[in-house]
Amino acid sequence: MVDRAWKRSERDHARDVGTERIPVTGERAGADFATPLFAYQLKVRRRMPQWLFDWLDGIRGAATRDQVGVLVINRPRRPRRDAVVVVRWSDWVALHGAIEDDDEGEA
Repeated sequence: MVDRAWKRSERDHARDVGTERIPVTGERAGADFATPLFAYQLKVRRRMPQWLFDWLDGIRGAATRDQVGVLVINRPRRPRRDAVVVVRWSDWVALHGAIEDDDEGEA
């Protein structure tokens, strides 16, 4: 059986936070992997808006050495509770789990 790229990505990201990919068997309810505190769904896309990375790079550049840059995005006239939080995966893992292997050569 061929290991699809999206499935390999789910498996690798799951292992980054010390868990395993949840197989598609009908009981996972949309989660690709989970920890006791978080349910994750991974999306890998060829294109994402450049402004997202520009803003994230900007706040990361403004953060001090001991801080994690966090981008918060909300829609007009929406409650604060509906805002979305964006952080780099490596920052997230540093806060919530340990990266065991970095086969892509990126931090």
